[in-house]
Amino acid sequence: MFQPQRHAEILQTLEHQGGVRVSDLASRMDVTEETIRRDLLKLESDGRLKRIHGGAIPHISERDPVPYQHRQMEQVDAKRSIARCALNEIEEEDVVFFDGSTTAFQLARIFPDIRCTVLTHSEPIFRELSNLTNVELVSTGGVYDRRHASFAGPLAEQMLTSIHITKAIMGCKGLDFKRGFSDASVRHMNLKRAVIHHAEKVILLADHSKMDARSRYFFATIEDVDVVITDPRISREHDLALSRAGLRVLKEK
Repeated sequence: MFQPQRHAEILQTLEHQGGVRVSDLASRMDVTEETIRRDLLKLESDGRLKRIHGGAIPHISERDPVPYQHRQMEQVDAKRSIARCALNEIEEEDVVFFDGSTTAFQLARIFPDIRCTVLTHSEPIFRELSNLTNVELVSTGGVYDRRHASFAGPLAEQMLTSIHITKAIMGCKGLDFKRGFSDASVRHMNLKRAVIHHAEKVILLADHSKMDARSRYFFATIEDVDVVITDPRISREHDLALSRAGLRVLKEK
C-alpha cells in the first residue's frame, strides 16, 4: 500500500473510531510499526491529527472536547482505584445508570455477573457488559456521538422517563466547590441532568485531577449528589472540602 493510500485510510479510521493505534494500523496495512509512526508524524505536521502514546487522535483545538480514546489513557490507575471502590456500592436488583465516562468504563470492566439492570448511553460500556448473562442490559438509544462514543439527545432523555433508576454512576470533567460538577458537552449535560432527576441515588466518580476544576457546562450542584468516589491521591484540603459540603466521600485505603 502506497503512502497516500495509507494516509487516507488512517484519516478515515480516525473519523469513524475517534482514535487509532500504531499496532492495529501496522497489522491491517501489512507494514512495520515504524512506517506507521512516520505516517502519523507526517499527518501531524500537516495538522491532520495529533499523535499520542501508541497511536493518534483527531486534531483538536483548545475548544474541542478530548476524544474518548484519548481520555481512556489518562489517570488510568486512579480510575481503576475508583472503580474498585465503586463496586462496593452495587447490589443485586439495583437498576444502575452508567454514563459514558472513562472512569465508569473501568467499573464496567470489573462488574460482577449479578442479577441487576444496567442502563447506559455508552457504546463501550454496553459492549463490555454484553457477555454478562445475569445483567439485564438496556441502551438509552439516541443520536450517536462518535467523539464521546455514546448516545445523547431527546430520544435518550425520553428513555429515562420509562425506567426507575436506583443508582446513577457518573463521571465529570471538573468539580467546582461553589458551582458543582461540569461536563464539556451540552448534550451530555442535558442527559446527566435528566438522569439525576430520575435517580434515587447519585454517585459521582472524580479522580484527584478533577478537584477545583471546571468545564463548560454545569450539570449538577453539590446538593444534587449523594456520594463522591475519588482516589487516594486526593489532597487533604479537597477531601475536607467535600466532607464539609455534606457529601459522603469514598476512596480506597
